[in-house]
Amino acid sequence: MKHTIKKLEDCKVELTVDVEADLWKEAQKKAFRRLASKVTIPGFRPGKAPEAMLRARVDGNRVINDAISDVLNPAYADAIRAEKINPFDRPSVEVLKVTEDEITLKFTVTTFPEVELGQYKDLHAEREVASVTDEEVDAAIKRRLENSANLVSVDRPAQKGDTVVIDFEGFVDGVAFDGGKADKYSLELGSNSFVPGFEDALIGVKPGEDKDVNITFPTQYVAELAGKPATFKTHVNEVKEKQIPELNDEAVLDMAIKDVKTVDELKAHEKKSLLQSKVNEVERKYYADIIDQIVKGSKVTMASSIIENEAAQKQDQLKAQVEQNGLTFQQYLEITGQTEEELFAKTKEEAKANLTQYLVLEQISAKEGLFVDDAELDHEIAKLADSNKMKVEDVRRALGNVENYRNNLHQNKLHEFLIKNNH
Repeated sequence: MKHTIKKLEDCKVELTVDVEADLWKEAQKKAFRRLASKVTIPGFRPGKAPEAMLRARVDGNRVINDAISDVLNPAYADAIRAEKINPFDRPSVEVLKVTEDEITLKFTVTTFPEVELGQYKDLHAEREVASVTDEEVDAAIKRRLENSANLVSVDRPAQKGDTVVIDFEGFVDGVAFDGGKADKYSLELGSNSFVPGFEDALIGVKPGEDKDVNITFPTQYVAELAGKPATFKTHVNEVKEKQIPELNDEAVLDMAIKDVKTVDELKAHEKKSLLQSKVNEVERKYYADIIDQIVKGSKVTMASSIIENEAAQKQDQLKAQVEQNGLTFQQYLEITGQTEEELFAKTKEEAKANLTQYLVLEQISAKEGLFVDDAELDHEIAKLADSNKMKVEDVRRALGNVENYRNNLHQNKLHEFLIKNNH
């Protein structure tokens, strides 16, 4: 087939294809036969009447439209194969000219992103030396003790750090508003989980006391409440204080940490855990720095529509998540102080960065043979089954979607390769 190609902006190409006359004629014949086979004329079996009679009953425009559908795929496939075009998605199609004797089609194609790899070996990134201080160990142990603390009712004014059990109802201009009421609500004073000013106003309240708490909602809040003064009529049912266990061997045993029975063993355990966490963070940052250098040194060219589609999917996911948490998307925008257009612009930037990194790393994987084929996947699953003394089919069932496992293996190979080849 005769065709011409024209490069457009934004990673698009335009292919104009003159379909071969024989192919076009044959497509029309086939389309006519399909449509004629459904025509019933008295005295003849369906589709078996004389052609002249059938043509009188078959819509010529439908014949042309069906024939166009038949030639689209072969015409497009021939053109992209000849021009070595790698399309990203389905093209848009326009019929430039059509008669019974000839047809000219125009395909507008978004091409697959192009990646020009820069240097991805022998790069250098700083690795910090991970260390843990005694103060950090003491703080970790303190958090453990606080997490195992008991809440005990007390008959005294509430202090910061106490938990108050309250009933409350909020009013704006004397009218109760939706979502502003709760009973037997446990609130830790100082947790900053309520509207600013609410928790501070309850410091000093006593069990059984009623108190009107006056606050002003932040300006970045849902529209119907933003910036408005409100009164919460509050009743204090209980005041509870934390009773933190004393650090001793008995408290350590209550923590039920494997192979940890004494205070000294707990300190050693916490130091080891904190150090491992810091080492992991150092390695994560080192790997991220190497990838950042690789991406900055590479060039990725992709259509804006690819980025916009990715961003739109991300924004739709965010909307669904916000609504699952009981807010409307508009309320979320008001609370975060941004317009939908501003959020989408940020999402587009994130989408572009994520796609760019993904495409660069995929190109490295392809160049270095880091993808996991079926044979390697089967081998790794067999190893997993052997190490866990399980049947292969049981492991596959436990893994669920083995493609996720394949991707994990691939990411591990990529990580190992980049760590080995950079310093």
